[in-house]
Amino acid sequence: MSNAAGSSVRLRPWQHAALVRFLSNGQPDFLAVATPGAGKTTFALVAARMVLAERPSPVVVVTPTAHLKTQWAQAAARLQLHLDPAWSAADGTLPSDMHGVVITYQQVALNPAAVRRLAVGAFVILDEVHHGGEDRA
Repeated sequence: MSNAAGSSVRLRPWQHAALVRFLSNGQPDFLAVATPGAGKTTFALVAARMVLAERPSPVVVVTPTAHLKTQWAQAAARLQLHLDPAWSAADGTLPSDMHGVVITYQQVALNPAAVRRLAVGAFVILDEVHHGGEDRA
């Protein structure tokens, strides 16, 4: 996959197969399950880039921890996606110089209405979604 800057991302075979399946399934939801370190973040960001090329929209990534917010933002930047890991509900809307935001499940739980407004029509990635039901989320 080539990105806007002209560099390319080399996908692993499973990532390529999953991307083809994601793009061809016609469903709004897709679950990718792989072992730690297998490249789920890269897969999700490449999928986002492909969808956004056809249908521009904000990106909302939800992670279990604040530390992962920074990791997601850095990984996205390598694909020319600018995601704000410092967004808070007090900010309200998406920053004008960003493609989206990275937030935690706890932020969603603390202010679901603000996140809902941000997520309407957005490409949403739920990282480690099994953490969404934990007490701290």
